Amino acid sequence: MNILFISCGNMDYDGRLRELVKVCRELGDVTLFSYGSKELFPGHHVYGSGVSYKDFIKKVTGEAKNVKADVVFADNRRATIPALLINRKKKAILIQDCRELYDASQFKEMFNKIGCYAEKHCAKKADILICANSFRADYMEKHWGTKRPIVYENVRKLESDEAGIPAAAELIDPYLGEDEIRVVSTYGCSVDRTNDVLVKNINKIEGNVKVFLVGSSGKEDEEIIRNIIKEQHAEDKVVILRQMNQTELKYLISRSHIGVVNYNQKDLNNKYCASGKIYEFLYEGLPVITTTNPPLKAMCDEYGVGESDDEYYSGINKIVGDYDRYKAAVSEFVKGHDIEDNNRELLNDLKKILVNE
Repeated sequence: MNILFISCGNMDYDGRLRELVKVCRELGDVTLFSYGSKELFPGHHVYGSGVSYKDFIKKVTGEAKNVKADVVFADNRRATIPALLINRKKKAILIQDCRELYDASQFKEMFNKIGCYAEKHCAKKADILICANSFRADYMEKHWGTKRPIVYENVRKLESDEAGIPAAAELIDPYLGEDEIRVVSTYGCSVDRTNDVLVKNINKIEGNVKVFLVGSSGKEDEEIIRNIIKEQHAEDKVVILRQMNQTELKYLISRSHIGVVNYNQKDLNNKYCASGKIYEFLYEGLPVITTTNPPLKAMCDEYGVGESDDEYYSGINKIVGDYDRYKAAVSEFVKGHDIEDNNRELLNDLKKILVNE
């Protein structure tokens, strides 16, 4: 089986893209069009970050003319336009991964509206649909009028480069104190993610707590957070750090106690979030404090791996007060949720459908 795979994602950073390509290479020969820094296998057409979306469409549609395809795979919204153009002539089986969930009504910019229309149009024409959780599958089936998507969760874990550990230790160790509860958010000073609420309520958290805000932040958001830190006299309780590579982040998380997984609920994509971040924390053995978005709350309620609390402090106090129980629940969850099992389940689902196509 020949699979023509189109993605505007970057293979260097996009974990879901890498896993999807891995699954497709188990199905057959893959010709991949994506962004990245280097060709990863024969048949990988890679484009640098300087290639615009318009040029990406031109290059992909041009280079795909001579590519044999039994399947055309559209990875996410921006891939739908080139995929639809190519498949008008290929007449191949069309697979679409809807990893996000946006509606045109929430956007003012025409470019984004067109992208939403193209995604929905492609979803209705697709032979096979994939999405990132059951909440999104329910919504797409009910409100988009599509067939039921295959659910493929964003299961992933952090990887570490042994050579980078000394540098990670040099960066992080000076911030680590004794007998402290370390809480880590990897969304920096994001107010949109409600990290301002987390910092405002830091003095309501019992015990010796230290919150690490890791990641790139806008100047305005960082200023807001720094002002809250001053107001709460929490200079010794909050550490703001730059965006980290995987080795550095894994080093910090492995020495911490609670992970923060937070989204707003202003739009469908955030409300029905499909968080890979929650798996990164769980695979490092950390219980999580999450916002009350339905998928996050459902995971905490079903598996006992954390607490959902939009104000943060009450949930964190519960976790700290019964920490061993939450750690044990995380351990049990990890035993039953393996990345390769997740991929194998998708592979088997695709095989069953493709045999009948």
